Amino acid sequence: MRQFTIALLIFASLFFGMAAAVFFIFVDTKPMSRLEYLNRAGRVAFFKFTGLPKLDEAETKFLYINSCTRKCHGKEVVERAKHTPREWELIVKRMRFVHGAGLTDNEDIAIARYLQKNYLSTIPTILSYEANRFLKKYLWKSDFGESDLYVDVIYTPVEYFKLIGNMSDAERYGVDDYIVFLVYLNTHQDKLQQFPMQKLSVLRDGGGRNYEVVDWKVTYESGDMHHREGILRFRKIRQDKGFMELSLMDLPGQKERIFRWEMPLPEFNGK
Repeated sequence: MRQFTIALLIFASLFFGMAAAVFFIFVDTKPMSRLEYLNRAGRVAFFKFTGLPKLDEAETKFLYINSCTRKCHGKEVVERAKHTPREWELIVKRMRFVHGAGLTDNEDIAIARYLQKNYLSTIPTILSYEANRFLKKYLWKSDFGESDLYVDVIYTPVEYFKLIGNMSDAERYGVDDYIVFLVYLNTHQDKLQQFPMQKLSVLRDGGGRNYEVVDWKVTYESGDMHHREGILRFRKIRQDKGFMELSLMDLPGQKERIFRWEMPLPEFNGK
């Protein structure tokens, strides 16, 4: 038994010695040194199963590269296709559970958050070029504010749901009876507060009339509390010409953030 143990230890030493030699001779770890690479790989491997230590930005990027762009996809495939926070979360889960990416829960969450932070889109990315252009020009408004709170608002009449091919949500949100906005709240540093959007929001029409919120519903919240989506609804404004303004008041960084749409909207003709 003792001889077997000694033989096993010798074999293991030779194996790891050969593996180390191959690594130091053939594996290119630039721009990191090999020792730095091994240290980072060790920390990421420990995180994989324990959730500790908390990975910094460089270590999270290391995890993302070695789990995604070196195994499954080219870098350009992932990083050119920016998505909303919800879409990134679903994509990582699809890679894991449908396509067999060997990710633990800890890796799943860390990679999704890395993609949300670095390759974020605040509008749906399933649209054609023409539809996306129409959406950005006429429906989507953005205000980067004076703080770390970034606000994007999409006015979503029935034409919006036709663009994205989702008429079931048009019915669910009652776009025939309400003015409906899709609101994105994003922060890169601090966690989002639970803003009482139903109290902070006012809609005005071109005639100077104010409309109070009917309801506010959160439809998505990221696990790190950096991203939130919600539906904001008002009573229908019926006017042929003019404009409407959505005011969001008393959010961090600004006393009032104003988003304005000229009415009526042009028809989308696919060009």
